[in-house]
Formats: sequence, structure tokens, C-alpha cells
Amino acid sequence: MGSSSGYVDIEVSAATLNGAKEQLQNIYGAQQIINLREISNRGGGSSSSDSGAMVGLALIAGGIYLVITYWPIALGLALLYVLYKIFV
Repeated sequence: MGSSSGYVDIEVSAATLNGAKEQLQNIYGAQQIINLREISNRGGGSSSSDSGAMVGLALIAGGIYLVITYWPIALGLALLYVLYKIFV
């Protein structure tokens, strides 16, 4: 944030980067905001990226389970599809 004496470092707490920018503008009267960045809090609980990775792993594991369990049905349907494309 610019001031008559130069730039000032200010730290705010907000849920989003836009919320932090609004705080800087409304509370501190900032006219120029540069180098706005998120500092993550890794002090415990899971973040959204961690839970997203867990969902992705669960989907991959579920897909592998379905392929292993139902491969005869999938193979039969694939064979029927190939025969359909060949003769029709």
C-alpha cells in the first residue's frame, strides 16, 4: 500500500483474496495494492486441495475396483459393440 513515506506492509485476515483487497481499500484507504498473496495456514485440519486429492484417489480406486469386478461384462459389451460396427 502506498503512503507518503513509501510502501507499507499490511496483513489482513480474509476468506478470499477479493475480501482481503476490499478490506485494504475500505479500512485502510489503499489506492494501490501490489503483491497481494495468500499465506496458507497449515496448522492442522485439511485444506480444500487435500480433500480434493482424497476425492480423486477415491474415484480412481473405485474405477479400478469396478474394472476388476465387472471386466467380463465390459469385455462382452465391447465385443458386441465391435461386431455391431463391423456388420452394420
